[in-house]
Amino acid sequence: YGTWQTNLGRLAKRFLVYENNKIVASYQTVRYPLWLNFGYFYLPYGPVVQENSAELLNFIKKHLKLLAKQNKVVFVRLDFTPTLNQKIFSLAPKYTYHSAYFQPRYEWVLNLAPTPDKLLENMDKDTRYSIRLAEKKEIITEIVTNNFSKYFDRFYELMSETAQRNNFSLHSEKYYRNIFANLSQINNSYLSIAKYQEKILAINVIIVFKGVANYVYAASSNEERNRAPAYLAQWNGILKAKQLGCHSYNFGGISGSDDRHDGWEGLTFFKKNFDGREIKHSDFSDLIINNFWYRLYCARKLFQKIKKGV
Repeated sequence: YGTWQTNLGRLAKRFLVYENNKIVASYQTVRYPLWLNFGYFYLPYGPVVQENSAELLNFIKKHLKLLAKQNKVVFVRLDFTPTLNQKIFSLAPKYTYHSAYFQPRYEWVLNLAPTPDKLLENMDKDTRYSIRLAEKKEIITEIVTNNFSKYFDRFYELMSETAQRNNFSLHSEKYYRNIFANLSQINNSYLSIAKYQEKILAINVIIVFKGVANYVYAASSNEERNRAPAYLAQWNGILKAKQLGCHSYNFGGISGSDDRHDGWEGLTFFKKNFDGREIKHSDFSDLIINNFWYRLYCARKLFQKIKKGV
């Protein structure tokens, strides 16, 4: 993830904190731009801390404060993993949570231990039906493990259709192209593709890390949706993860009970119907460096939320 950000010209740095030759915390900072050359740091799902001690958190706070001042940063957004009950950093306002750069607060994860037959049995019956329907209606699936860039143009076309259909914003084309260019460097990562008569209708991007297959991006066509290609692409991706020996399949972000994303209702419904469990991440915490610009950032976020609500 840090490499992707660096390749886009963003400052990304990784840090380890030691105590008695033992790692007690780790985190990665990514600098995102604001106005007038100001920016903010985000620590995606970090810091990862081994103990909840005021001494450790104050050490991290001191380090981040120094780093932020050196890089004209207005605030630092922390994303503690695991969730901590701490009072060293300020809780971020809820209305600032949603951004293309921030990781979702809720994820949906499937345990891959059961047999394929049992995985099918545990699904919602409509999802099971859609998988079988896609097979009957001549949807063909393919797993791609190399030459990823060959599929990028079609992926981006489908991603644009998906974003328009589900009302969400895209990163730049360069961002996704950079990911495809780097996929071959990530062991066991793959694409799960669904086709009809040689036309690609769905592409899922799955990145494998430490036994978890992460369903990072999904793009699908507005055409032939009655053939349910997205369901078969998903099922084929799950089977591939199981074949690779993964213990979990992470469907990624969903809309949660206390953190709803407008437009994610269908996406959340789709993921949950494959069975699994919900994971809730910590509330965001902020280290405020420049109070004036931080308040301006929050005010802008609040205005955007009110405007969207209207």
